[in-house]
Order: sequence, then structure tokens, then C-alpha cells
Amino acid sequence: MTIRLSDVRILYLNELRSALRERSIVMNSIFLPIFLYPVLLWLVYTGMSFVAGQTEGFASRVALLAFSNEQRVFKIDLERDPRLEVKTSNDPLADIRNGDLDLMVEILPPAGEAARLTGNFRVRLTYDNSKDRSRMARDRIAERLRLYRDRYLEQEAGKLGLTPAQLQQFWVETNNIATERQMGQFILGLMIPIFLIIMVAVGSMHPAIDCTAGEREKSTWETLMTVATSRVNIVAAKYLYVSTMAAVAGILNLAAMMFSMKSVLAPLLGERISTFSFGIPLRSIPLIIAVTVLLAFFISAGMMILASFARTYKEGQATVMPFYFAIMMPVMFLQVPGLEFTPALAAIPVVNICMVFREAVAGVYHWPMIAITLAVETGCIFFSLWLAATILKYEDFILGSYGGSFGKFFKERLLPGRGKRGGRA
Repeated sequence: MTIRLSDVRILYLNELRSALRERSIVMNSIFLPIFLYPVLLWLVYTGMSFVAGQTEGFASRVALLAFSNEQRVFKIDLERDPRLEVKTSNDPLADIRNGDLDLMVEILPPAGEAARLTGNFRVRLTYDNSKDRSRMARDRIAERLRLYRDRYLEQEAGKLGLTPAQLQQFWVETNNIATERQMGQFILGLMIPIFLIIMVAVGSMHPAIDCTAGEREKSTWETLMTVATSRVNIVAAKYLYVSTMAAVAGILNLAAMMFSMKSVLAPLLGERISTFSFGIPLRSIPLIIAVTVLLAFFISAGMMILASFARTYKEGQATVMPFYFAIMMPVMFLQVPGLEFTPALAAIPVVNICMVFREAVAGVYHWPMIAITLAVETGCIFFSLWLAATILKYEDFILGSYGGSFGKFFKERLLPGRGKRGGRA
């Protein structure tokens, strides 16, 4: 059967008009990509900042053990620190376990050569690493110890006639050569790909289910198959419609995240947010749009094939969820800075798109890997279309009388030597 573009265009526009009247599709494919993740991330990071602020505001409860007159200055430093609350405890270990005490500071005699220095001592910090307050107390005491140690060394050096510069010997200077834009692109490259995959999948899921299982549930599938055009044209129009909604969802989410990223991360980064500039190189935009469209075509094909075996909308949701999780799982393990884009990763569908997107955001183009990615994704799309065309040859599937799942259909009719079972259209 040949595809008539005029018929496909008419059916495609009809599907789009119908979709815009469906609240669930409009919400999941248009409004959700724009508002969900920017707002959700802002709420999460604001909550994290609030909790961190509350933790910072707590006074750490510490017990001081075995302090002598030689550690009087250090003890006064601890008692004057407004972030510390010195408490008396009969059983510090039990109090730390019960959460009544955050940390115990214990003075120990120096060992070895260190014992030859006047006023020298060792410190043991006992805390509960499973509690945030206890870890915070450890960090605060460690900071006070570092300051006390620096003063002690300067005093001992002064007794020997050494200046602070002679004691220091060398200084370490850091120089970050990354620009504000590069810092922002690094953050975008880690965060955006995973959200893009999610939104393309969500954007295609509901249209795919609605135009297949939803049609069967509303008893309009059989009527649609009787219109004066071939089934290939009908399926092609539906496929283009689902792919369009998926691509629109992905691109809208990308635009929303780019424009809102600075505001979203501001509660978490605080004043450091001024060192970031979130933007994508203009020359990367065509490549990003191209891989987003390819991803939309691939995911839409998988969603439609699986959803077409369901008879109700709810059943369709259950049918496509394994595919949704299958495309999400490998991407979860790619959120690692410094991961190299290798030919092996370029040969894995969805993963390769994620890697191309990450590098394109940073303005890096490994053209051999990009070529492999485009070839693999195109091959997956053509395979999905071939699979859909093969399934459409069976009359019982078209009429909705086939009651099995995709797995059963594949075993019975698509495996070599078993494909002749069942009636063909």
C-alpha cells in the first residue's frame, strides 16, 4: 500500500484538533512540560535550603571531657562560640546514641614525638554519623580546632623567631578558567537530559494511548478503519500526531528549564548563583532539536505499538509503563560528570541521545559519535515502523478480536517459522 500524503495530512490535522479538546493530553503534553519540573525543582531546592538553614540555626550540644588548665584557652573558645552549647553529661555515649547530645570532645595526652612540645595534646571527637546534627557538631568543632592549631603554631614559630610568612612556606592559589556560561552549561548537561527523556515519554504516552486503546474503548477504532483511505495512512497520521506531541513536550520543557534554571537553583546555591550563566550555544540548537525529534519518533513508535494491544485506556497505561521504565533506567546511571561518549554508548538507543544532548549543551561535537547516534536512532525508528506494518497485516488485530499481549503476539506470529499463524488482512 502506498501512502497518500493528502489523506495523511487531513487525518493528522483531525487528530491534532481532537487532542486539543482532551484535557489530559493538553495538560501532559503542553502545560506539564512548561510548569511541572521548573516548579517542582524550585520547591525541592527551596525545601532543601530551608532544612539546611534550620540545621545551621541549631546550637550543637557538646560535652567537654578531661580538659585541664593547659587547654583553658581552647575551652574558652568553644564556650564562647554561639553555635555551640556546652553541656554536662554523666554518660555522653548513651546521650549521643539517644540524641540528647551531639558530640563529645575528649582531651588525650600527646603520643610519640608530639609529647615533647609544651602544651600539646590530642583530641578525640565522638559523634553519631547517622545524625545530621551530630555531623554538623563535628564540622563546627573541627573548624575551631583548626583555628586553635593555627594560632598555636604561630605562637611556637614566634618563639623560634620565625615570621608567619616563613612558617607558611608556600601558598596555594586556585584559578577557575571556566566562564559563567561554561559553569551553567555543566549544570544543564547533567540535569536537562533526564528531564527531556521524561517529558518526551510523558508527552507521547497519553496521546499514544488515547489514539489506540482509547479509540477501542470508545468504539471508534473500527469506524475509523472503514474510512475511504488505507490503514497505512490512518496509522501514519496517528504516528505523526503522537510524535508531534512528544517533540513539543520535550522542546517546551527544554525552553522552560533554560529560562527558569537560575531561579530554580537560586535557593540552593545562594550567592554562588551569580557565577552561573545558563545558556545553550546557538549552533547547538539545530542538533538538539534534531535529536529531540528523533527521540520523539522512537519513543512514540514504542508507545503506540504496545498501547494498540490494550482495549481500554487504563489497560493501555499498564501496557506502556514497562516500556517507560525501560527507557528511563539506563539514563539514570548516566548522571556522572566526566562520562566519555564512546562508540559503545553511541550504539545504545536513548542513551546515545542523552550523551549527544549533554555534549551539545556544552558546545562539544564528537561528529563520529553523533553520526553513529543518528544512524542507530533512525534504524530503531524504521524497525518500529516495520514492526507496526507487520502487525497491521493481521485482521483480528485490526478488528480488536485479538485478546493477547504484544509478547504473545510476537511469539505466535512474528518469530521465524510461526508467523503464519492467525489470519492476515
